[in-house]
Amino acid sequence: MGKALQTLRSSLRRIDPVTVSYLGVLGIPSYFAESLEPLRIFMLFWLLGLWPLVSVLIPTSDEKSPVEFDTDWRWRGRFLASNLLVMVNPFIFVQSMGQIVGNVVALFRYRGQPPAPERFDQQTDLTLPFSGTWTVVNGGVEKEDSHSWSIVSQRYAYDFVISDEDRRTHDGDGDSADDYFCYGEPMLAPADGIVVETKDGHRDSPYFRGMLDPFQRDIRGNYVTIQHAEDEYSVLAHLAEGSVAVEEGERVEQGQQIGRCGHSGNSTEPHLHFQLQDQQDFFSSAGLPITFSNLEIEDDETGADEQNDRTSIREGQRVTATESTNSEISKRQM
Repeated sequence: MGKALQTLRSSLRRIDPVTVSYLGVLGIPSYFAESLEPLRIFMLFWLLGLWPLVSVLIPTSDEKSPVEFDTDWRWRGRFLASNLLVMVNPFIFVQSMGQIVGNVVALFRYRGQPPAPERFDQQTDLTLPFSGTWTVVNGGVEKEDSHSWSIVSQRYAYDFVISDEDRRTHDGDGDSADDYFCYGEPMLAPADGIVVETKDGHRDSPYFRGMLDPFQRDIRGNYVTIQHAEDEYSVLAHLAEGSVAVEEGERVEQGQQIGRCGHSGNSTEPHLHFQLQDQQDFFSSAGLPITFSNLEIEDDETGADEQNDRTSIREGQRVTATESTNSEISKRQM
């Protein structure tokens, strides 16, 4: 009996609240037929969709936090308050609905088993989409490190920033985009491919330190989507306004500059959002676990350096393109 209860507790811990919230769909028919009114109780499951907002209030250990703001309660409070404002933004509301529908579509395509490291063979040799040393502030191939496990398209996405030895991502108070070490840094094509979608003209957010822009028009802000193989598309998002340097239909080479790091869209401070997905559409695609080629990794937990030809990375690590990769990038930018 004790073993059965232990197994049950373990299973419950693995349940994702946002995924369970999709049971709310079962309550929708109750509004169209009086005989189905008992199904309305299922609408309560939608409340579990607020879990990502609630989870922000749960502190992470200072040792694991790769950057300073993760343990700042003021940062968390501003993030929660601004998220509530963003939810009433009609542009973002439509995209949120698109994410919900897209999640269902992606899960249906894979019969509830979306791509995972053990059943995905990456065709493209991807290098880091930047030069220098950056910190993985969010993301990994395991659930505990995931950018957004419950959002299938962003399950294996990464957020990158530049931080100093004190885990600070900016100089001064961080009230200006120019204070941030990564702002304006060149963003590079991670592999050869065809640009299939771009967006520019979205303003860089005037808000910082955990505050989202309530007037944003696209959660991605300015972005570039590149097709590298038949079912492999990379997305580089939150680019700086006016920085997108490529056009749809253009062929790009690995290491070519496609824009600059910015603070547009659903962003609390300047950073790069990067993901690999199986379709062009951002909302109905399934995210793909990523391995990068030719990089050095400094582990925040062990302090150890390792160099790999092709490997996955995770939250808390500082990553640098190897010298050979940087040399090739420099040649292509000349």
